[in-house]
Amino acid sequence: MNYAIVLAGGKGQRFGNAKVMKQFVELTGIPMLVYSLQTAQKNNNIDEICVVTHESEQEKVKAWSKEYGITKLKYFATPGKERQQSVYSGLLALPAKPRDTVIIMTSVCPFVSQKTIDKQYEQIRSNDASITVVKATDAITFSNDGKKVNRTLQKKKLYIQQGPQIFRYGVLLEGHKVYMEDEDYNRLDVTEDSELVLNLGVECAMVLGDRFCIKVTYPEDLAIAESLLGLFEEQERRYEAEKNH
Repeated sequence: MNYAIVLAGGKGQRFGNAKVMKQFVELTGIPMLVYSLQTAQKNNNIDEICVVTHESEQEKVKAWSKEYGITKLKYFATPGKERQQSVYSGLLALPAKPRDTVIIMTSVCPFVSQKTIDKQYEQIRSNDASITVVKATDAITFSNDGKKVNRTLQKKKLYIQQGPQIFRYGVLLEGHKVYMEDEDYNRLDVTEDSELVLNLGVECAMVLGDRFCIKVTYPEDLAIAESLLGLFEEQERRYEAEKNH
């Protein structure tokens, strides 16, 4: 079985809307979460979906799923304080076997392409973990204290991580368990599942995504997403046509 976990439990404090969490804000009249659900629903590789969101929001999500035809939504999980805890909660909600796959998606990246997801499922056939990246277009500076430069990394070999990420269920679950059992771990430093499996010594592959996959973090990002929607939909139509030939 191939499962998708869609993270929709963040508070969106940087988004600046105290009344509506950003994953539920409308993008061209549709709740942003629905875009991720529709993406998972459309992809033939994905069998079932789990949404990680607060209990108070689950009936709302069920209603949207019915309205927009999201028949693959089968499970809910409650989020934790940190992203890692939310993913772990989603993993525990699934009746998955170790060799099943789980693809981690977020509700605030509405434009994940079908091509990217298909490439991830190709990659997981010969790997236990794979992430989506785009090439860095600028050098990246590292600073321990945010005041002085410790190191500047040149862009030639640098990649920026996007979503989604895909893993063998058993590998990702073990990565989370080992992390949570290690009392010496600085948990605030781990924000991506790929780091957890790398800490197990598991190789992690990567596929190139695209620039449409923006993350809506600030209010201005919503305006950017709205301006990109038409171009993204055209890209998806072209890919669908290519697949059908």
